[in-house]
Amino acid sequence: MKDNPKVDDNYWVNTIDTPSRRTWAGLSFEQVCKDHIDKIKKTLGISGIYCEQSQWFIKGDDSHPGAQIDLLIDRRDRIINICEIKYSINQFTIDKDINQELRNKIGVFKSITKTNKAINLVIITTFGIAKNKYSSIVQNEVTLDDLFS
Repeated sequence: MKDNPKVDDNYWVNTIDTPSRRTWAGLSFEQVCKDHIDKIKKTLGISGIYCEQSQWFIKGDDSHPGAQIDLLIDRRDRIINICEIKYSINQFTIDKDINQELRNKIGVFKSITKTNKAINLVIITTFGIAKNKYSSIVQNEVTLDDLFS
């Protein structure tokens, strides 16, 4: 934004579907989610459980592909919520490729960390998940409305 000196009064309307605006919106939504961990935990029904939150990243090498997890909620009840945060202007659709990407993230995480805790996949998105044959991979979803309820 700061490197764009030609910002006009209609900048936000005129750039609504550009790559830079989508990137900005996605990163901003991730930050909003991280600022509202208490609401995420409330929506998941785990407000009373001790949890530690973090991000997780591993660079790929010859033994495994890389993986990045937006938000991990490691719970004292031996469950880890792997949260994928997705900004979308509509319901988020999990297609075959995204399904495989999510499975790979979970697999790499389990392999690298050697965890024996249960893994629950949570999708945090603006307007929820479109139900289809791939959406059953998700155990819980959190929406923008949940963050501001």
